[in-house]
Amino acid sequence: MFSSMIRLGVLAGSLTLTLTTGAWAQPFPFTVNPPGGSPFQATFMDFSYVALIDQTATNGTGTFSEEGAGFFSSFRHPDLNTVVANTGINQNYRVYASFTGAGTVAPMPASPGGLTATFNTFDLKMFLDPSSNTTISADGVGAPNGSVTTANTPDDIQIGASAGLISGEAHAFPGLANGDFDVIVKFNPTGGFLSGPFVLGLTLGDFNGVNTSLPGFSTGSFTDGRVDGSGNLSFSVIPEPSSLLLLGSGLAAL
Repeated sequence: MFSSMIRLGVLAGSLTLTLTTGAWAQPFPFTVNPPGGSPFQATFMDFSYVALIDQTATNGTGTFSEEGAGFFSSFRHPDLNTVVANTGINQNYRVYASFTGAGTVAPMPASPGGLTATFNTFDLKMFLDPSSNTTISADGVGAPNGSVTTANTPDDIQIGASAGLISGEAHAFPGLANGDFDVIVKFNPTGGFLSGPFVLGLTLGDFNGVNTSLPGFSTGSFTDGRVDGSGNLSFSVIPEPSSLLLLGSGLAAL
């Protein structure tokens, strides 16, 4: 995950405070309210996804756009080592997300080689499928105007959405190590499936993980590619300006 840092420096007798754009705090636990089941605590949600990428690049430098979707498979609490039992997911209901993104792409150094994609936009929506019948399908690599689509969605309920990109970067490597990704967005839950210490406009959703396969991928120039991957989602809160002011005042006093 992206980490947050506070850098302190004394310049001409004044104290300066600089924040990076990553998540400020450690992931917080939240409550999941499954349909027909008992609420439970979670800190992470595991997922897998597929995305189709259109790229315009010469020798690895250019722009890209992508669309994708994926299912969530399990919950973890209080840490990534502990899977929550008896959640009912993929038995009594399903949870999935669809997303689009765009940005720039540039070659990585010769070792290890590969590409770095930097997101300029990223939009995501999360849904609850109470009947567990939603499907996700992706067109083949190189298909004209290929897309990732969902079906059997009339009864699905939106349970959250991104409200602006904070930061996002992905890496694609040749060979066995296929790369990674980390996208942080402002996130607003809806519909009551997710509850807890969410603060409207201040909650961050951190989607991060690894790529498992890259059909159609090239370290040079390519038009259409596909990424399959998996990872986890966690939430944290941006501190309110008043909290930062108090922190800064305390540090200045010291």
